[in-house]
Amino acid sequence: WYQRRVHGESSQDQHREMKALVLLVVTALVIDQSQGLFFGTPRSQCSSDSGCPTFRRSRCLGGFLSCIFGNSESYIVSGRCLNRSNFFCDVGNLFGGGRRPRNCRYRQCAQCLANEDCTGFDQYCSGSTCITRQTNTNTGK
Repeated sequence: WYQRRVHGESSQDQHREMKALVLLVVTALVIDQSQGLFFGTPRSQCSSDSGCPTFRRSRCLGGFLSCIFGNSESYIVSGRCLNRSNFFCDVGNLFGGGRRPRNCRYRQCAQCLANEDCTGFDQYCSGSTCITRQTNTNTGK
């Protein structure tokens, strides 16, 4: 409470900021997906797994202490080419009447296959995309 009062930030201000942030994220997602409706389906980035970047991993050889002292090995994991579809393009095809449906499918390289592939601070892998964890800044309530 004291820290918020000193900085002049009320819970109402925080609520307003959170609503603005949610609106911004939703708008960005709608714009991203609606590009298929207005500008066509995005171009495919890949045609097979070999067309995608690989992921460098490492594993410990032996116990925990041996890993601390450098007893580990690096290895490479193949990238993954994912099948994607544009939701708004699919909806447009559904309501398109008798016209020939547009191709709403495209292929995209995975950003990650496991949490260790995400290099940003406090990120995890979900749906082959790196997501930044949301930290709870609400300290008192």
